Amino acid sequence: MTVKFDGRMMVARHFPVFLPLAKFVWMELMIKRLCTICVMAMLLLCSSYAEAQRKSSAKKPAPKKTTTQKKTVSKKKPASTAKAKPKATPRVNLAQAIPQVKDSLLERDIPLRNFDSILMAARRQETSLKSPDFNLGKTLGSALENFIPVQFKYAILLNESVEKLSNLVLYKNIDDWYGTRYRYGGKTTKGIDCSAFMQVISEYTFGWVLPRTAREQYVAMQGIKRDELREGDFVFFNTTGGISHVGMYLQNNKFIHASSSEGVSIGDLQSKYWSRRFIGARRMPEVTPATAAPTQLD
Repeated sequence: MTVKFDGRMMVARHFPVFLPLAKFVWMELMIKRLCTICVMAMLLLCSSYAEAQRKSSAKKPAPKKTTTQKKTVSKKKPASTAKAKPKATPRVNLAQAIPQVKDSLLERDIPLRNFDSILMAARRQETSLKSPDFNLGKTLGSALENFIPVQFKYAILLNESVEKLSNLVLYKNIDDWYGTRYRYGGKTTKGIDCSAFMQVISEYTFGWVLPRTAREQYVAMQGIKRDELREGDFVFFNTTGGISHVGMYLQNNKFIHASSSEGVSIGDLQSKYWSRRFIGARRMPEVTPATAAPTQLD
């Protein structure tokens, strides 16, 4: 006789208490699955509805405004890719400032650095009512055709009559070095200090061979009074202790020197800075006319 095994019958027969509990658990699981399916279906319906609404609103034209105010439409200029060019600074050349100068002379003042801007500033100073100190007629003199542009340039810088600037070799050498930056121990156009600059100017202008330092140059020269200064004399200053700076006197209380802040430039003995630091004036020993250096350009 064969006996068939039935698990359900065994559970129902031997464990009748657990049968309702199993049915309850199974029903709860089925309900959760149905709820999950319903929620997912609802989400799909909502998303499809929102997508349809978005497409329909995009197709509809925007309603026109019924306001009576006029619309002010500001046209935007297209942005240019190229950079804006800087405005050219106004320049006044020698012909506009001094009509009496000949054209042949005007061609020679082109290589001079910043001459037009210097002349423009001089004319502004002359025409200003607040500071009418500069006299262009006095500075440029009467016989304009007898002078070269470098004389006009330094006559303006020194605020002096152009006739007094007769040593052309001196001012031409100064102009070759003008604006060179300062460098301690330097002796080239890349950088030069005050005592080396005095060596170069003295040798190429007057034929003087000077010592290297400012202190040695002070000892090698003869002392003079300040009111006895003339073109080519030396002025010494105490800037860092003792005799530490030197320059060459030109005209009208002005001197040329290699400044640590401005390079080769023109200083003023009457300024507060230089007047407080002034030590004394010196002059090279007199030379005979036969050995003196020329003052005119060949």
